Amino acid sequence: MTCYLVGRIAIHDRERYGRYAAAFMPVLKQYGGRLLVSEENPEPLEGDWDGRKLVLLAFDSRNAALAWANSPEYREIAKDRIAGSDAIVVLAEGFA
Repeated sequence: MTCYLVGRIAIHDRERYGRYAAAFMPVLKQYGGRLLVSEENPEPLEGDWDGRKLVLLAFDSRNAALAWANSPEYREIAKDRIAGSDAIVVLAEGFA
């Protein structure tokens, strides 16, 4: 079953976040992940949006998503994301 990671990210250090972003795609692809959405200014249709970046990733399974999130390669580059932003990331399984 396809598994999605949804992130809401407030960037406060563009340099550190930029280093993370530059290294992100090769690590994501290495673990079979797909970047579906990366939007700095999503348009709210209902309710208020706090101006944070929206990211949506897809993996073939929950196990694949967790393998990526817990991989040494991702944990290493995530140091710059953690230093350069505040994020909320949730995992949700969807339709195959």
